Amino acid sequence: MCMPKVPPMEYRGGESNVFWAAVHNQFFTLAVMPPQPAQALVVRRLDLPRPTGEEAVYVSTSGPPPQGYEAALIYPSITLTNNQTVERQVFIYAGPKEYRTLAVIADRLNNNLDQVMSLGFFGFVSKALLLGMNWMHQSLKFSYGWAIVAITTLIKLVFWPLTQASTRSMKRMQALQPEIKKLQEKYKDDPAKLSQKQLEFWRKNKVNPMGGCLPMLLQIPVFFGFLTMIRSAIELRGAPWLWVGDLSKPDTLFLIPSLGFIPFIGIEGQGLPLNLLPLLMGATMFWQARLTPPSPGMDPTQQAIMKYLPLIFLVGLYNFSAGMTLYWTVNNLLTIAQTKLTKTTPPEPAAPGGTAPAKPTVLTPPQKKRK
Repeated sequence: MCMPKVPPMEYRGGESNVFWAAVHNQFFTLAVMPPQPAQALVVRRLDLPRPTGEEAVYVSTSGPPPQGYEAALIYPSITLTNNQTVERQVFIYAGPKEYRTLAVIADRLNNNLDQVMSLGFFGFVSKALLLGMNWMHQSLKFSYGWAIVAITTLIKLVFWPLTQASTRSMKRMQALQPEIKKLQEKYKDDPAKLSQKQLEFWRKNKVNPMGGCLPMLLQIPVFFGFLTMIRSAIELRGAPWLWVGDLSKPDTLFLIPSLGFIPFIGIEGQGLPLNLLPLLMGATMFWQARLTPPSPGMDPTQQAIMKYLPLIFLVGLYNFSAGMTLYWTVNNLLTIAQTKLTKTTPPEPAAPGGTAPAKPTVLTPPQKKRK
């Protein structure tokens, strides 16, 4: 049985390297920054007094008391003589998690405060995309919605050759699947021999089985960096775009009252929000899946999972921010356009084992001897 993890009563960390301590949510933070690093940081969990009077109306009077946390910066102990005083200074920042502001503070105090944005493993990509989006908004006067569309288009153009090569490789491998199935049937009782024959077949037909995957792997840092940037950018908070009132929230058009019971996406007691962008995202994912050839050797179970994967993403991302679903929808449409524009020459039918078909012999009539 899985049990939720109980927070410890006390946390202690640091080795004379505590440059700042902060509490934060998605868009705002409260940070305490000593000019000189503290020796350690201690956080303790404590019970708070129950609210009384008018405040008690909004808080349950039964159950455990409300809890909170207190934190303290720990410095080495010192001995003071008569009339000696010691003064400790700290800087406090309370405001939005806006990268340029945090970067200025981090540079001035040399404390890396911008890390409070939690941009993740691909943070360098997220920072570049965030700066690019802000530059388009300020210099080119793009709204943040159109800036997301423009950056998504530019990224797709940069990776166009890689994606085109991946699509062609997958289409060629799909065309050669009948011969691969013959090899699998012939050597089904000898996996080692089957693997050897498949490698020989790919080599003789000049096909790289990983040709469709490697270009996609190179795009993963940009993909996750973009999603993290959109989730963390306070610039999108309250930013409108077309019918969207706030790019940091779902683009709910209205609520369907009788469908509030639907799990994950329904709001109990209010109804099912009709979010247009996730529906467009799901539709483009289904369209893209129909155009993308299945990977060679994929069994029926995996094909069924891939078939319904767009539905899983639709449910999982239905209540995500409009900025994120806008990026995903535009990226899907551009991928569909590229798939349709990618032309491939049908490969010549290959014989089992990769033997190329023999070229037909052209017979020429015998020439008459000159006298």
